[in-house]
Amino acid sequence: MAKALRVGFIGTGGIAQAHLAAWDKIADAEVVALCDINPQALRSSAEKWGVPAERCFADYRKMLSAVDLDIVDVCTPNAAHAKPTVAALQAGAHVLVEKPAATSAREVEQMIQAGKDAGRLLMVAQVMRFSTEGQLCKHWVSQGLVGEIYWGRAEYLRRRGVPAWGAFIDKAASAGGPCYDIGVHVLDMALHLMDFPEPVTVSAGTYLKIANRPSLMKHDIKRYTVPEDFAVALVRFADGRTLSLGASWALNLREETNQVLVCGTKGAVYLWPPTLVQEENGVLTNSTPQASIFDGADGFYNECNAFAQAVRKGGPSPVPGEQALITQRILDAVYKSGEKGREVRV
Repeated sequence: MAKALRVGFIGTGGIAQAHLAAWDKIADAEVVALCDINPQALRSSAEKWGVPAERCFADYRKMLSAVDLDIVDVCTPNAAHAKPTVAALQAGAHVLVEKPAATSAREVEQMIQAGKDAGRLLMVAQVMRFSTEGQLCKHWVSQGLVGEIYWGRAEYLRRRGVPAWGAFIDKAASAGGPCYDIGVHVLDMALHLMDFPEPVTVSAGTYLKIANRPSLMKHDIKRYTVPEDFAVALVRFADGRTLSLGASWALNLREETNQVLVCGTKGAVYLWPPTLVQEENGVLTNSTPQASIFDGADGFYNECNAFAQAVRKGGPSPVPGEQALITQRILDAVYKSGEKGREVRV
């Protein structure tokens, strides 16, 4: 049996717990080191996952120099993704980094280059792709059942859902609001189904109307420094296709929406619930699966295991930095367009 892959974590709070649980299920991988600037979070994770105190660190640089690691899983706040990722790649580890990859396209470019220079894999954790629904919709598209996709819609709209924990609402830590937290999920999924066309322009509106005043929500409005609680955008691609994007933590809606839709010349797919729309024998039908080979998927396990197997085989990355760069360029343009109040080039 091959030697177990040695995994280290930078950041152990929040989403890291889902990653840690996934790695714990992978037979040929072992979490051997942890790093977190929060001593309580570090101690709690070490006890829960059986990592000895001598391999727990407050400084990721010390961890990278003291422990031989095959893989580093970066689960820090958004603004702290790029530097530890680059450092881990330079130290010789392959890196899985949480979404969004970073907070600017330039940072993502630096991460990609660091991976190339080190000959190591970089993967961005876009877990929606590895869910039952994500895999099924991609399967339908790949089989040609949708035809030529020319429009997509990606929406993740909460009515009253500003995070009251973590650093999500702190601009210094997170940089952006719902676009970075939940919008990136549906944006990546739509781009994944569309095979990542080249974006050329974005026309967006960004709004902060509800989350910075008293409401039904539990967050501290004095700490709310991210630029938006709602963003909407139209993305145009070089080949003439378009994509509508919407993301909110707080919006006056009848109901919440979490949906990815792509429409093509032969049909369409909806992500939630997975639905295939087609015209057959003069009838437009909506097909929802009763059973599939993708049923019961554990997205986080599939995500981490896909990366482990890619490392074993020498690539390619299941979610390469080059795809994350396209996503990040769009997000950069959303904020720029929202600030300037006009369409901008990507």
